[in-house]
Amino acid sequence: MFSTYLVARRDYLGYVTAWGFWLGLLFTPVIIGIFMFAPMLAQNSAPTRYFAVIESGDEFTKALQTELQSIQVTAARASLDLVATAQGSSSDKIDLFDAALENGASVQEALAAAGGSQIPLPLPDFVMVPAPASSIEALQPYLSGQRLVDTPKGAQPLFAVLNVPADGSAIQYWSENLQIRDLRDLARRAERRLAEERVFAEAGVSSRLLKDAQRAQRPIEELRLRADGGEGTATITIEDRAPFFMSIMMAFMLWFLIFSVVNYLLMGTIEERSNKIFDSLLTSVKLPNLLAGKLLAVLALALTLMAFWGVGSSILVMIGQERLPAEFASGIGAVLVAAANPALFIPAILSFVLGYLMYGSLFLALGSLCDTIQEAQTLMTPLIVMLMAPLFMLAFAINDAESALIQTMAWVPFFTPFLLILRMPTEPPLWEVLAQLGLMAFATVVILWLATRVYRAGAVHGSSVNDVGKVFKALLPGNKSARQEP
Repeated sequence: MFSTYLVARRDYLGYVTAWGFWLGLLFTPVIIGIFMFAPMLAQNSAPTRYFAVIESGDEFTKALQTELQSIQVTAARASLDLVATAQGSSSDKIDLFDAALENGASVQEALAAAGGSQIPLPLPDFVMVPAPASSIEALQPYLSGQRLVDTPKGAQPLFAVLNVPADGSAIQYWSENLQIRDLRDLARRAERRLAEERVFAEAGVSSRLLKDAQRAQRPIEELRLRADGGEGTATITIEDRAPFFMSIMMAFMLWFLIFSVVNYLLMGTIEERSNKIFDSLLTSVKLPNLLAGKLLAVLALALTLMAFWGVGSSILVMIGQERLPAEFASGIGAVLVAAANPALFIPAILSFVLGYLMYGSLFLALGSLCDTIQEAQTLMTPLIVMLMAPLFMLAFAINDAESALIQTMAWVPFFTPFLLILRMPTEPPLWEVLAQLGLMAFATVVILWLATRVYRAGAVHGSSVNDVGKVFKALLPGNKSARQEP
């Protein structure tokens, strides 16, 4: 037992004293944050594009301007009531805001009328400018970039032209950019709004009737049976959905941790094999103790990562809690409280430990057969594909954790560590949870036993990826050389 501790301490200190470990520890959350917010940053950093409308009147132009304000309107609604905006429902503040907009107020004026504070609104992606010519033929040099149009920011290229014929024929959208279609979609929404108004006018009905009907619709109240088992019902709140959000976060973090740390096992084993360090270690440590020590070292490394990121996230939440909207801050608090629920926390810990031992022993066995990274890549592809499969299934589980696919795949031991966590908020039967944990534990024991024999074949007897037959022979219980102790 003491030799296992010595191996674990040696490997753990070797990992944490390397500058690359701390570099990855600090920059991994930054990289994840960049990937998460990259689409938003890309959208906000997009250059402003200028377009013109050719129209005999101003009916379509006004409708399009209203659609162009939709991004700012959404941001203002979110500042008033983030939860209601995300759910697509209404609230008193949002109703006051919408009423002010209908009376002709600007977005900032409507925000003030609803009792909100002035916020920096997102800049529009498209800005309408007066058409420098009245025909498409005359505008062709502007569309091709040969000539520039006058804008508040100086001369700029013309992105698109919308030609609205007076005879009611199809609206023409002219642009040399074949990828960005947001302005075209806004034009379609504006025309749809105008078409509705025309149909109402022909029927002798005011177009405001549709808005009045939308306001008069009855809200749908989400209810559930009381969680304490008492009589009556309870309204569904963010606290009720918090376990689902936390289970998704836990499943992803479990996958990310396992995917990150198993590479340490693989690379470390390959280095020790290629440098003949195995020979020195096995003179003083039995092979099972060596294997256990390496698994414990990287497990401690994973716990270090979890502790560092957990403390860092908690500090950031505490610092930014006062600056966040009250509804959003309460939602974050509810998600964090859900993490302490034993019904979610205990299966998550068991899934992490068993999943790590399962995948870690596989990568250890793989590394014991390889002298170089190139050799490992030939065997690593199936394991990487198997480890990537749960990540793709997370997308399905987010929408429906009780789907038949998720319920079936949760019985596969290689996927159980991730999918069991996702299913816990749906309160599956206790026997099913225990059965899946038991099956995963049994599979882990079998994989550990097989990995030990492969590790012995590679570390002690020098088997390699070219000696596949020798490796499989070492797995047979009756093989004498496989039972020899170092």
